[in-house]
Amino acid sequence: MKLTSFIKQPRSAIDLLKTQHEQVKTLFKRIEKANTRSAKTKYFDELAANLAAHDAIERELFYPACEKAMGMTDLLGEALVEHGVVEFSLYQADQARKDKDFPFKCQVLSELVEHHVKEEEEDFFPKVEKALGKEKLLELGARMAERFERAKAKDYHPALNSNLKQVLAGALKPSKRASRASRASRKSAALPASKRRKAA
Repeated sequence: MKLTSFIKQPRSAIDLLKTQHEQVKTLFKRIEKANTRSAKTKYFDELAANLAAHDAIERELFYPACEKAMGMTDLLGEALVEHGVVEFSLYQADQARKDKDFPFKCQVLSELVEHHVKEEEEDFFPKVEKALGKEKLLELGARMAERFERAKAKDYHPALNSNLKQVLAGALKPSKRASRASRASRKSAALPASKRRKAA
């Protein structure tokens, strides 16, 4: 057996996103098949954390890299709008977790995500692969994987609420001010507690 089989191979940004799409699809199936409300909400929490982290890496890293290489294409513009619709639907399902219509809202969320994933994988990703190239996608994939893990480790509600406010205000992309605030909070979190107190 080759030594390389034990080493985690770097993944391109697109391979990373496709893997996450599959994980989300699996979680939707688990929610649908779960027999109890507690099981459904447990899987939903995992789904919501994954979707919020996935949204973060696409909107903060992947889509800006695509726009830089390709410009604001129709497919990119539609993907950004779809993210806003998915976030709104995720918020509605999250708010309905104790209500009778929770399964319906999860189903609509599932259908929205499925449509977004299909267009992204079939139409958008092939164009991105040509525009960015293998090396750039590998470098981007490494940054996205690291950002995904950081985002997933946090409570998804603050990020979802922040993004939703921007979407409802008509923003197509995260505002520069919100991005700066997000970076500042990440830098502050990296400081020792004593320095954080002084900075405050």
